[in-house]
Amino acid sequence: MSRMIPVGLFTLAASIGMVFALLHELRDAHDLSGGAIGWIAGVSFFAAVASQLLIAPFADRGYARRVMALSILGGAIASITFALASEPWQFVFARIAAGLAFGAFLPAAQAVFTAADPERAGQHLGRLAGIQTAGFIIGPGIGAGLVAAWGLDAPFYCLAVALILLIGPVATIHVNEVVSDEPPLGALRTAADMVLTMARISRRREALAAAILSAALIMPAGMYEAIWAIFLQDLGASTTFIGISLVLYGLPFMIAAPIGGRLADRHGPMRIATFALVMIIPLTVVYGHLTVPLLLMSLAMIEGAANGFGMPSAQTLMAISTKDGERATGQGLAAATGQLAAGMSALIAPRLFENYGPEWTFFWVAVGILVLSSLGLAVGFSGRTRRQTVPIRTFGLLRIRGGGR
Repeated sequence: MSRMIPVGLFTLAASIGMVFALLHELRDAHDLSGGAIGWIAGVSFFAAVASQLLIAPFADRGYARRVMALSILGGAIASITFALASEPWQFVFARIAAGLAFGAFLPAAQAVFTAADPERAGQHLGRLAGIQTAGFIIGPGIGAGLVAAWGLDAPFYCLAVALILLIGPVATIHVNEVVSDEPPLGALRTAADMVLTMARISRRREALAAAILSAALIMPAGMYEAIWAIFLQDLGASTTFIGISLVLYGLPFMIAAPIGGRLADRHGPMRIATFALVMIIPLTVVYGHLTVPLLLMSLAMIEGAANGFGMPSAQTLMAISTKDGERATGQGLAAATGQLAAGMSALIAPRLFENYGPEWTFFWVAVGILVLSSLGLAVGFSGRTRRQTVPIRTFGLLRIRGGGR
């Protein structure tokens, strides 16, 4: 499998993640309100939902390579727009473009890897999750360094150039496309078929559980994107420390994600997801009562490891609940549910933080995680999850087509 897919995933994630550590700089430079910060942080999640539901499914219909290449182009456009923005609506537009790009790329990449080696789906998904997180955590460090050297716009121009250079390689890589043996459908019939596929997947208990658990696991990310940098700055932390804290959150995730994927393959994704959520929920409550940045960063590393076990488990649960021709749609559905939860968290958290302080902000987000995780686990266990719930290969209905030009 081409290395360009992981490189593209890393670069897209870095272009989005570097905004995490720069929100307070943007707030001060452009006099942005808490509501504007919430929209800038949260709108990319909602854009990703639309992309995961409406664009990513085309990767199941012979267009995986094109979906990934166009996503890289969209990410470059988003970075350039962010560098040129000065008004809140312009930043929001840039984040919409970034969310659309990332939301389409990731499910397509996941589908390509799991279709190529379904028996090790968890391991591949864990590695992709680690690469994604590496981009998110290294991005803020890159952003902070470039801001210090050349100013607030420099990180966005640099990442835009990197993404532009990746468009050609991603557009010409060889992947195994999954296509139907039936004649091509028109636009309306294709859209209807995608909706029917999503409905068919969501009727399976294990797939529904995977989507709900994804929401529980990703929900804190929206809050962190919106208020983490501001919270630490209010406690006296520097921009450099904020960037380091994000790196140190992600490093345990990067290490744990491939391990979590292998454990999900071996012991079942529901068990590993349960372990992760039992760790994450109380830690989220505790954050709001801490006033020492170093202690916050230390506990965040523990949560990062727990999430590294949890996310690949939820993705593996979806992978074993779908078959060829459904994988990108299923991963997109799970990711969309998660992004929707994270987006709501990103919109609400800044207002809670401004009006009620960190204690109640972290508490109510933890309550949301608890409700979603309880529902997801109840649905999943009631479905009597097995390691493989649908046939990995289908015969006669689908064929694998070699990629290339």
